[in-house]
Amino acid sequence: MRALPRLFGLLLLGLLSGLLLLSSCETTRRREASDPTREAQRLNDEAGASLSGSASSRQIMRLDGKGTVKYKLAQSVLAAALIRQFHDGTVIDRIMVRKAPGSEAAQPVYYLIGMGNNNGSYRAIALPLRGTDDSTYYLTPNASRYVISGAGCPSCYFDFEDGHIIGTTCDDNSGGSSCTLKVLEANQVFVKARPELPTKDIK
Repeated sequence: MRALPRLFGLLLLGLLSGLLLLSSCETTRRREASDPTREAQRLNDEAGASLSGSASSRQIMRLDGKGTVKYKLAQSVLAAALIRQFHDGTVIDRIMVRKAPGSEAAQPVYYLIGMGNNNGSYRAIALPLRGTDDSTYYLTPNASRYVISGAGCPSCYFDFEDGHIIGTTCDDNSGGSSCTLKVLEANQVFVKARPELPTKDIK
C-alpha cells in the first residue's frame, strides 16, 4: 500500500514534465513562425520563384525616379537575342521598351519590342515584361511572343486594348497589303532552343 502514493507521485511528476516539454516546443514553433528575419527570407524566396525559370529570367530595364527607361542590357545584345529567337533570317535593327496604352497606372504593363525585316518584309516581336516592386522589369521564359509579319506593308503596328496586344494594323491601306499577328506561348530568348509551341493567327 505504501507503494501506491509513491507511484501516484511519479505519475504526476511525469505528467507535469510532459506538459512542460510540450509547452516549450509549442513556444519554440511560434517563435520560429513569427521570426521577422525568417519570414522576410521566405517572402524573398517566393518572390524570386515567381519569376518563373529565375535562372533564365533576365533583367531588361529599370524605371528611374522620373519614369525614364534605363536598359540593363545593351540594345545590340537584345537585338541579337531576338534574332536568335526568330531563327529564320529575320534581322532586328530597332529595339524599344514601350508602356502598353490603357494599362493601369499603379501597375503599368511594359513590352520589349524588336522591329526589323525578313527578305524585305516587315517583322516585329513584342514580349511582355514582368515588373517588381522596385520598378525593375524582367523577361521570363513563360512570357508570350507576339510576332508580326507584313506582306506588302512597309510598317505594321501592334493594337492595344486595356494594356494587352489584341491585333495589328498596316499603315498602308492600299489593296494587297496586310499584317498578320501570331501569338506564341513562352519564349526561348535567353534559354536553349526548344521545339516550337502551338500558334494562332490574328488579322
